[in-house]
Amino acid sequence: MPIKRPFFLYLRSRLNLGVSVAAGCLFLLALVFLRPHAFLPALLVVVAWAAVTGLLFFSRAGAREVVAESDETEAARTKAKIDAVAAVRERIAVLRIGDEKVALAIELFLQESGAYLDECRRLSTYSPVANDRVDRVLEICQVFLAERDQDATARRYDTGAPPAAEGPADTAASLANDIRECAAEVRARITEDLLGTSGSDRLAIMKELEEKK
Repeated sequence: MPIKRPFFLYLRSRLNLGVSVAAGCLFLLALVFLRPHAFLPALLVVVAWAAVTGLLFFSRAGAREVVAESDETEAARTKAKIDAVAAVRERIAVLRIGDEKVALAIELFLQESGAYLDECRRLSTYSPVANDRVDRVLEICQVFLAERDQDATARRYDTGAPPAAEGPADTAASLANDIRECAAEVRARITEDLLGTSGSDRLAIMKELEEKK
């Protein structure tokens, strides 16, 4: 997969930072010690810095720096994604669910998603599909809790709200089933998207799935 904005990555690299610091020091020395004739030496320092930067960028050393910066950027982006999914999972874990069926389904989901996140951290990658299922389970739980609160309010204050199309037990069973399906999908993605492939293959799969979302 081609690297995006390679020159920008090179400018961020340690090699370029070292060259830039050296050029900056020479520039300041010229301004301090060569007054009032500092303009030409300072201009020469700037031109030399630009020339060295261009030569290094197209050299093997520059290419290595670009690849290293690209890898670091991708690793940071992946870690941020994994941390975000872990935060969503933590929100699910602390929810107080009053229905036993839904609670058991969430317990199963927490086990599967915990195993998924362990593999994500170990392999430094993730599955967009599995991440989506984690978000979906949080939405399911929020819908369940909101409906339960509405029903409790209607019963307490006799608001005359129309009954739901499904009874509480049917709704809980349906949502529990949705959560179990999400857990099964997360478990499947551990094998299909994370394990049994090389690092480059995992990265390609991850990018392809991201584009399809």
